[in-house]
Amino acid sequence: MMRTFLALELPENIKNEVAEVVEYFRSLVRDGIKWVAKENLHITFQFIGDTREEDISGISEFLTEHFTDLPALKFFSPILEIIPGRNPRIIWISAKTDNKEILTISKKFKLKLRELGYKLDSKPLKFHVTLGRIKKRLPEFFIHQVLTKEISIKEFDVSEATLYQSFLRPEGPRYVKLYNFLFGGK
Repeated sequence: MMRTFLALELPENIKNEVAEVVEYFRSLVRDGIKWVAKENLHITFQFIGDTREEDISGISEFLTEHFTDLPALKFFSPILEIIPGRNPRIIWISAKTDNKEILTISKKFKLKLRELGYKLDSKPLKFHVTLGRIKKRLPEFFIHQVLTKEISIKEFDVSEATLYQSFLRPEGPRYVKLYNFLFGGK
């Protein structure tokens, strides 16, 4: 078994801007938050979890077929959030897209994974970039900083996705690219 997930890749300039936001917050609070390394920043599309190696090629073929004609996704209105509200666990930037086709692909992909016997999270898809995982209660001043910080990113395009294998380590996860999918409308 291997631990896998599908991510939408951020353009390098956006990844750099998000990394600057992470560094700003890291300078305010060093303890109690596991910050995401720049090289691991991505838009979460689907966490699969423990995946049988024999399913990887079929998953890749499915994604290749569905991403081939997908145009670049335009994301807009990114905002910083701390979720969930009562017991904060994650700091992320959420963003929106008007592309309905990506939502259809998400539903079909979940159906494919369920047909293969995978148990998936039932939460609706919310496009986001995780900045940090909260490990202990945050100071009020820091919560205020996150919720009121203006970010310079207004909109950006995404034109590829990657199926990753994830290795969990004490110093932080390491992600290895298994397959990369370029959108056909690029």
